[in-house]
Amino acid sequence: MKKILFLMAILCLSASMASAQQMLEKDGFVLKWETSGDKLIVTLKAETTGWIAFGIDAESIMKGANIIILWVDDKTGIAMAEDHFGSGRFAHKSDMKLGGSQDFQVLSGTQTETNTEIIFSIPLDSGDEYDKPLVRGQSYRLLLASNNSDNISWKHNNKYAQEIEIR
Repeated sequence: MKKILFLMAILCLSASMASAQQMLEKDGFVLKWETSGDKLIVTLKAETTGWIAFGIDAESIMKGANIIILWVDDKTGIAMAEDHFGSGRFAHKSDMKLGGSQDFQVLSGTQTETNTEIIFSIPLDSGDEYDKPLVRGQSYRLLLASNNSDNISWKHNNKYAQEIEIR
């Protein structure tokens, strides 16, 4: 009986660790991510009062990436976002303008005098042709960027990239 309980405890611990929150902190960005059901829950914080962006699964620079651009409106204090697709190595377009859909949910957002932090979720598989499916256990190219303005047409003034695993 003790062996069965011990094995059950190990299995429960393994299952909880598999979906545990992951984190990285680099170059003025703090990123936390975890899966919950069929969604990826992301907390992105950056040293800026402008827009911040999360891109994943780029093929070459930005090309092919699912990009979520987020900001907190200076007048209303409401967190806003747009879903974009990496249409070229150095270009992206709104999924809506390409014929796709906005596939994210902003959960919360705050802005201080020095930082913007937004929590959002994206489906692991939205079905949108401009969002590639994400699979647990796979690694993907991560892109983070920010600008000091809420104007999302302005180019980033800070960026970071690395591989991350979705658990």
